[in-house]
Amino acid sequence: MQIRLFFFYSLVFVLIIILASVPTYIYLKRGIEKNALNTMNETVGNVAEKLDASLKEFDNISKQLYLSTDSNNRTVIQHLEILQNDKGSFDEIESVQAVYSLLGLVTSIYNDIHRLTIFTSRDAVYSNPKAQMPVAKAYPDSSELQEIRQSAGETVVRYADRDRWASSDASPVFSFSRLLNPRQDKIAVIEMQIRAGDMLPLDQIRSISGAVLALSDGDHVLFDSAAGNASQPQRNAYVFRKNIESANLTISLTVPRRVVLSELVLFRNFAVATLFVLVVFSLLVYYYLSRLLTQPLVKLKEAIDSIDLEDKKLNIDNKYKVNEIERINRSFRNMNSRLQHSLEQIVQFRMTQLQSQFDTLQAQINPHFLFNMLGIIQESAENGELPQVRTISRSLSEFMRYSISTDSPVTTLDTEVSFSMRYLELMKTRYMHRLTYSFDFDQNMLHMMVPKLIIQPLSENAINHGFAGIPHPLHIEATGRLVGEQWEIRFRDNGAGFGPERLEEVRFKVQKALEHLNSDFDTIKLGMGGMGLTSTIVRLKLMFRSKLQVEIGNHPDGGAEITMRGLING
Repeated sequence: MQIRLFFFYSLVFVLIIILASVPTYIYLKRGIEKNALNTMNETVGNVAEKLDASLKEFDNISKQLYLSTDSNNRTVIQHLEILQNDKGSFDEIESVQAVYSLLGLVTSIYNDIHRLTIFTSRDAVYSNPKAQMPVAKAYPDSSELQEIRQSAGETVVRYADRDRWASSDASPVFSFSRLLNPRQDKIAVIEMQIRAGDMLPLDQIRSISGAVLALSDGDHVLFDSAAGNASQPQRNAYVFRKNIESANLTISLTVPRRVVLSELVLFRNFAVATLFVLVVFSLLVYYYLSRLLTQPLVKLKEAIDSIDLEDKKLNIDNKYKVNEIERINRSFRNMNSRLQHSLEQIVQFRMTQLQSQFDTLQAQINPHFLFNMLGIIQESAENGELPQVRTISRSLSEFMRYSISTDSPVTTLDTEVSFSMRYLELMKTRYMHRLTYSFDFDQNMLHMMVPKLIIQPLSENAINHGFAGIPHPLHIEATGRLVGEQWEIRFRDNGAGFGPERLEEVRFKVQKALEHLNSDFDTIKLGMGGMGLTSTIVRLKLMFRSKLQVEIGNHPDGGAEITMRGLING
């Protein structure tokens, strides 16, 4: 029977895991793949946008050569014509200055330009920054220069692994070139350079294993990030393309499928390993529990027989006439009667045990409070404030006498209120104007007997937690009223109040403590540091029993609020 149950449980458990894991894996696979594809598409789109913006920028600069005039009402094109024809004249000097002035102005406006160069058909070079190479060395491959000079004025985009006009700059660049006055004298060529790193996410592409970014002009490949790596064409790969129609340029990004889905593979392996461990652990636990629960009933009989109990018939269905069950029946009858006689003893023991815990807590007053008070006394004495030293010392002496006294666990509400006000007066010597308080209790309820230390712990909690994050002084307010035969004590502050999680935690802790009063009493632990809210409510509950009502929450105007109600006669 046990083996059948074990295998049945194992089969059901594995089936549930499979049914839950497969849809989850499919959902995550689609999500991860979609996110990865969107990221790659955005990368290609960003490159296309930057390239298109650079093309428009170059077109705008080219137009300025024809349209913008200087103080002599001449365009750059006209100045270039002067430089082409009038050698050694004053106009030639003005034209050189005009060309360089335009180059400097444009490069200062467009910060992404690495170099802006104009070189004439007679190989005169004007560049910003200044060119270090003549045209012949800048274009060692004459076919590339011929292609530009024989064009019809369209933009020619090329990639170079270094700045052709500099002798030491090895930064890869994209160049945008155009023939000026293509239908007349083809007077010069303008070339704009932009660093490749500013246009292409090269570091991002290199970080992706097997990824290849390419830029092509028709069938001519201008740039290939895998150039020199002898990479083979990817078969099982995603390819993302973006066309720039105005320049007949195409940007493509090729990424291996295994790279795109690498996160999914990692998650799958981790999930499989986790599920395997979970299944094995669960089966081992179930096997152990099944063995534990099917031990001979005689052991359970012996455990119950060890308790002194009185005979009382227990209605256990023993239709199969199992001897062990009959023995348990007789043992339980013995236990049941003894429990009835022991109830009053247990209640008294619980009261005694709680009082013992309370006495221990009284002996462990928060040392930080004492250190702070002694520090204030020392500082006042050093400043010669002897009246304040006497007042604080007297209040501290009365505070200690009351808090550590174990003569009786109960006192009058009047005494408890006076003690709490004395505590707050002591705390005002530390916080001064940042702490205020007001106590308003009905005179007819001040003679009521209550457990010791039920208001002071609430004041201490308010000070410890209420100052957090508030710009205004902390005000503590305690009121007491009689409504018919019922008393009500309301305690609140204007501090930080309970956060949602903290409020739920406090309510849960109080609820558990009250439940354990009638079950597992040993699990109740009174809180340290002012004994705490739980201790206050537990001791009030033992005194006023089921008539006690407690509400814990936040006041609508801000701050924490605690309300306690009970009958006057308990």
